Amino acid sequence: MRFNDIQLPNELINLFKKIQQVEELKATNVQMDFTRVKPKERIVVNGEVKESSSGQNIFSIDSKELFTLPANESLGEGLFFEFSKESIDKWISENVVVLANRFEKYLKEVPNPNSQGLSSKMKIFNNKYKHFLIHSFSHMMMRELEFSCGYPTASLKERLYISTNPEKEMSGLLIYTAEGSEGSMGGLVSQGEPEKVLEIIKKGLERSVNCSSDPLCWESDGQGIFDLNLSACFSCSLVSETACEEMNLGLDRRVLVDEVFGYFNINKLTEGA
Repeated sequence: MRFNDIQLPNELINLFKKIQQVEELKATNVQMDFTRVKPKERIVVNGEVKESSSGQNIFSIDSKELFTLPANESLGEGLFFEFSKESIDKWISENVVVLANRFEKYLKEVPNPNSQGLSSKMKIFNNKYKHFLIHSFSHMMMRELEFSCGYPTASLKERLYISTNPEKEMSGLLIYTAEGSEGSMGGLVSQGEPEKVLEIIKKGLERSVNCSSDPLCWESDGQGIFDLNLSACFSCSLVSETACEEMNLGLDRRVLVDEVFGYFNINKLTEGA
């Protein structure tokens, strides 16, 4: 993997720790099993990976005798964003009452192990407000790259690095494209230039303020599968399912741009230009 740290524009210094142009990356996909009808869910509890449903082995022999699995490698490029921990902590502390009330139904009790959508519910429960913030920003960026630069979201993918575990705390995301997709020959990396990435973020935030389904979308208290989205629908925040690693769940554009509790608060970001 080859990457390059960009010099953060003044408007983003306090919001992000770093933004990197990933000039070359390798994605390896290994098929370990498969399921029919009901997808397999993997959840993380206290740092341990647990599976809520088992899949069908791809080979009929005993797993202890299996030494080879089918895999494929693809090369690509991307943009990596790491949020400032101090800025996120400050945002949460300044808006703790509003955020607690808004996300109360997701955080008031540990998800039932037998409930549907356990993986997504558990991630939201573990990572709290930070999950909605980073995931919503990832979708906002993918949609804006589509609007501003011509990348269809089906050619992009996200990888979320979110954890509130003190030993493995993470607040980042990677938006990437691999060979065989449109625009995987330096075009995505070029959007990471300081002046370009700032403009893309500003335009994306401005676009997030309005949705063709407002005011229903903006004022929603739960929509999507299992009501795991708040202010997020196909008109404003959802992307191609192949692009999202969380099945388009755990999204809320208001944590980005709301005038009261939004992390970016587009008015302040514009004033700092």
